[in-house]
Amino acid sequence: MTPTTTPALEARDVARRFGRHWALAHLDLTVEPGESVLLAGPNGSGKTTFLRLAAGLYRATHGTLSVFGRDVRAERQTSRRFLSLVSHDAYLYPRLTALETVRVWARLLGRPARDADLMPLLDEVDLTAAGGQPVGGFSAGMRKRLTLLRSRLEGSRLVLLDEPFAALDVPGQKLVERWIAGFRRDGVAVVLASHSLEQAARLCDRAVVLHHGQKAWQGAAADVVSRFEEVTCRN
Repeated sequence: MTPTTTPALEARDVARRFGRHWALAHLDLTVEPGESVLLAGPNGSGKTTFLRLAAGLYRATHGTLSVFGRDVRAERQTSRRFLSLVSHDAYLYPRLTALETVRVWARLLGRPARDADLMPLLDEVDLTAAGGQPVGGFSAGMRKRLTLLRSRLEGSRLVLLDEPFAALDVPGQKLVERWIAGFRRDGVAVVLASHSLEQAARLCDRAVVLHHGQKAWQGAAADVVSRFEEVTCRN
């Protein structure tokens, strides 16, 4: 199997329990290469849990997850090479500067790590002037921009975005929108969890609404705004 002939992400009867609480239950979801899917739902509905399961950060209590045909549990390292996760947690080293951070990422990924190669990347996220500053002093928006940059550097075929618009100003949000549009043009699959339904729906093909850890609705992304309240207020 190859990434061009298999789903980018496939979840079958996936469930995850934390203690006595089921964060997800009986979730089926398939995302094709080049498809952009919005995960919507109230706080605590399971959106972040699902993204972390897909990235191999959590293990499913039940069910199976695969990324381009690689089982996330049995082939965690291999499946991880196909994806990028941009989460709430930046996982940045506060004492490193922005440029040093990107240099470390580039070396770990086997990418060119010269300043001449890296500065244009910082410029793309409007962090050129802050390249020599320790990231521990960055605002939340600046940290988000730097974290988003890693998804570009990794060149993944599946990008998982958890609230990518949060903490960003309008130019930062427009940057994310352009990147998602670019991912779609390049055949990269995107799974986007967001409370910004109208903004996210414009960028996605399909939407899935989670409620109490279960799939409550799925359909065209253009319809999610009108259906969201009806679906999440049933119980």
